[in-house]
Amino acid sequence: MYNILVVDDREVFRRKLKRMLYWEECNGKFRISSEASNGLEALELLRKQKIDLVLTDIRMPMVDGISLLKQIRRENLCSCVILLSEYAEFSYAREGILNGAFDYIVKPIDNAKVEDSFERAYTFLSSINETAPSNVHYAEALTEYILNGNLDDAMVYARHVDAELKKDAQNGESRAIFMNDLLKKLEEILFSKKPYLTKYFMMKDLFHIDLQDETYKAKVFTFEEWISRIFEKLKPFVPQTNNRMIREICELALEQPEEKYSLACLANTYFVNQKYLGSLFKQEMRVSFSQYLTFLKMRRAEILLLDKCLKIYEIAERLGYEDVEYFSRIFKNTMGQSPSNYRESLLKK
Repeated sequence: MYNILVVDDREVFRRKLKRMLYWEECNGKFRISSEASNGLEALELLRKQKIDLVLTDIRMPMVDGISLLKQIRRENLCSCVILLSEYAEFSYAREGILNGAFDYIVKPIDNAKVEDSFERAYTFLSSINETAPSNVHYAEALTEYILNGNLDDAMVYARHVDAELKKDAQNGESRAIFMNDLLKKLEEILFSKKPYLTKYFMMKDLFHIDLQDETYKAKVFTFEEWISRIFEKLKPFVPQTNNRMIREICELALEQPEEKYSLACLANTYFVNQKYLGSLFKQEMRVSFSQYLTFLKMRRAEILLLDKCLKIYEIAERLGYEDVEYFSRIFKNTMGQSPSNYRESLLKK
């Protein structure tokens, strides 16, 4: 069970919060163990007690929520802070996220909002308190956030890893070695869950830091920056839709980009109208089905072009294009240069 400290200058609000149904329905995951009416009181309690999560209002006298958050991070008093804010304080809430808050809840709050935020916080706290080797549970938690398309949680978690690295690593090189070990484990877990991703990425470029690379030497990247880079690269290849049918269609195309898919055949498979399916796909994925397929085929072509043994026409045929000139034209329109020129530029690197 994780202990919560509630910080708010209004006693009536703290009382109302404690009466929320979630605390009875969360199966012993959390309990409100302490209260404070301002940031100074909160800091005193945090220095004396073990608190796992701080739930704090942003607007308070003496020490406000953002200042409290910064001090908590500075002294490493608590690993998870959730902010409470009014609608008019949205910019402050975003500032809190940038300063390491796990999440923010907008007032007036209800059980659904609390449940969503605290269930994610429970996953986060459980992962950082597990007894498994750190790189394993770090990678498992990050995999979940990446595949769920949850950038905010991924960044909060990556900042936590950065903080741990600062404590444990002796120098920049040992820090990078640990990061490489963690990235390797992240790669293993991600691609065990989504094997098709190997069709679209060179793993070494995405999950390995080259210590001799001049870019790395010029600027030592934080783990947070590296995870942000991975997240943005993978995002187009992890369908973010709650519609089961659209998600299945996307993953079918992702797994076999060389196939010739027909919206009409897919509509028949799912017993829906073709026009409806096309409209629904565009609504969920923000691109048409044909645009999505073309995107996948061109990204797959990029990887295949690295194989010098494959002829351009062979790559075109492999991706379902019978006319190599048509394939080359589509590739040039997408990538800005012909397949042969693109291959030459890759091989020069």
